[in-house]
Amino acid sequence: MKEIFSIGEFSELFHVDVQTLRYYDSIGLLVPSSRDPKTGYRHYRFDQVYQLSTIRYLRRLGYSLKQIHDYLDSRSLGNTMGYLRQQSEALKNQWNELYTIDLAIRRKLEFIEGQVAKLDVSSISIKTFAERQYLDIGSEETLYGSESFYLYPTLVFYVGMNKHFGAYLFNYKDDDEQEAGRFSTTPACIKAGRFLCGYHQGAYESIPTSFERIRQAGKGLCLSPHYMNFNIIDQFVERDSKNFVTEIQIAIWD
Repeated sequence: MKEIFSIGEFSELFHVDVQTLRYYDSIGLLVPSSRDPKTGYRHYRFDQVYQLSTIRYLRRLGYSLKQIHDYLDSRSLGNTMGYLRQQSEALKNQWNELYTIDLAIRRKLEFIEGQVAKLDVSSISIKTFAERQYLDIGSEETLYGSESFYLYPTLVFYVGMNKHFGAYLFNYKDDDEQEAGRFSTTPACIKAGRFLCGYHQGAYESIPTSFERIRQAGKGLCLSPHYMNFNIIDQFVERDSKNFVTEIQIAIWD
């Protein structure tokens, strides 16, 4: 194989844009081994590919060009070993973070798929639930700043017409330690018990009509004055609010 390459050959052989190589030269990150004094054409040695590979690898890891420059200038056995340990720890933390996010997304998918599969928006029934966990998000003013709002099914508590939001931890168990590590607070609990359950289809503004319809169907039961809403089909999965589906649950007091 050739030992010396023009910038075009080096670019094509190692799949790097010519403009990128020129920029790396301008900031002293990857300087050509020689330059034609008459034409100014850049020439690279084959062994410069090792430095180029290091640059590309570090860019993939999110390092800035300045950080890469500093690393290349300070290479030694001790510095490199320390760097590799640091990178291993950072990648492990990143993997754990991505894993727990994926776990939350899969919970949301499982919740939606399970609910949609048995959905009958006209039905009203009594259901018995074991204790359920959720993350307390707070009022509507704080809702959109919470990462959990986007990752988990949304839970809305109505006290009168005041709303309080939570992120429903569908099928969550207390020993799910890896996921629990991302929570800033301990999950709260919905007490086990029986609930009168029905559905609202449509925009959230009209949900009070469904509250009244479901409560009327439960005449004779001792019902809580409050409501819990579990968003099944919402703005995250459906554009048209006419197709939103919310399960409404009212606790039955024994």
